[in-house]
Amino acid sequence: SYQRSVEKLQNIGYQRIALGGMVPLKTPQILTCLETINEVRKPDTQIHLLGVHRVSQTRTFGNLGVTSFDSSSPMRQAFLDDYDNYYTMTDQYTAIRIPQSDANPRLSKMISSGELNQAKVMASEKECMQALKLYDQRQMPVEGFLEILSRYDEMHKLGKRPYSRYRKTLEDRPWESCGCSVCKAIGIHISIFRGAERNKRRGFHNIWTTKQRLDQFSPDFSSSI
Repeated sequence: SYQRSVEKLQNIGYQRIALGGMVPLKTPQILTCLETINEVRKPDTQIHLLGVHRVSQTRTFGNLGVTSFDSSSPMRQAFLDDYDNYYTMTDQYTAIRIPQSDANPRLSKMISSGELNQAKVMASEKECMQALKLYDQRQMPVEGFLEILSRYDEMHKLGKRPYSRYRKTLEDRPWESCGCSVCKAIGIHISIFRGAERNKRRGFHNIWTTKQRLDQFSPDFSSSI
């Protein structure tokens, strides 16, 4: 159906064609569509992908006629993905969740129902943030911080946390080698999943990193994110 539509649009005279409906598709399915379209695509026809891109497939997409795309994934993954929240040039890290005691709906409900003591929750939260500061200053080992964090997690029963992924994020300290202005400004806090503003700043970092990764493939590749 994509192939037939592109063929008809070309016959009308269109040279820039946007492909929609691909967001739910897996990468192999997207590639199959593009390969099928490429069988009828004229050399001067340029393809735009609506709402989807795969950085690792940039060169392949380009060879199949894709010259531009738009995608909200770098921003959305910063606070909606379970694991891939923080982009680097070679990897993706998991942000460390330290819920706000006065803004987390689950915690607020447990406190208002009397299931949790507000003063104890706030004290444990404060201990986590202080431990984070000490770790950032290399005055506390990673295991010490994770132990304090686990006590906070156990207090409000937020379920199993990906501590092995947290450990990798903390030990690698990717924000220290990042050149974006956000990481330079807030340091370790870029890796903390906590509050809308902090999470959105991580999203802006992801957009910046995506642009750097795209430039490795081709500085002339037109991208709109």
